[in-house]
Amino acid sequence: MTTRRNIFMHFRPLSLVFLFATFAFLLANCSTRPAPSMAANRQSCPITKPSDRPFVPPAPYSSSAGSHEFLYGSPALWTVVYPDWHAHSGGKLPFFRQGYESTNEGRPRLAVVARRRDGESPLVWNSLAGSGIIEGRMFMVTGIDIPSSGCWEIAAHYVSNPGNIGTLTYTVWVEP
Repeated sequence: MTTRRNIFMHFRPLSLVFLFATFAFLLANCSTRPAPSMAANRQSCPITKPSDRPFVPPAPYSSSAGSHEFLYGSPALWTVVYPDWHAHSGGKLPFFRQGYESTNEGRPRLAVVARRRDGESPLVWNSLAGSGIIEGRMFMVTGIDIPSSGCWEIAAHYVSNPGNIGTLTYTVWVEP
């Protein structure tokens, strides 16, 4: 019979890899990039938009999104992009990957970082993800609270095992 301690010891190397990868990811996104001399407006923000060739998740995942939303990513990691963000709305972010099953993987090793692109603001991040089920398929979910309006880059980093690290980055405009 497997004890709780044995289970922890089994997952400890993956946990350390996840923590190291998350730390490296945060450092890479914390680099001191020069801020523009004036705040960017919505027109100058490189907002991620649906492409002419939209992402279609692999079967059996649904390819539908809400009326003002779209799917973005690859089979390794995708999400629903919500163009109508608002500061301090405490948005929940769903993430999917082909074959994700929380029963096999446990708590998702997902970290999400938000970085303001058009001005000064601290990084916002969350590495406490949960899971849920939509249309019989499991997904990962986390929350993030964007503190101010402006142009924000959202980056998700997922480690399914030491050799399989997925990153997904997109940009949104956050309204006051």
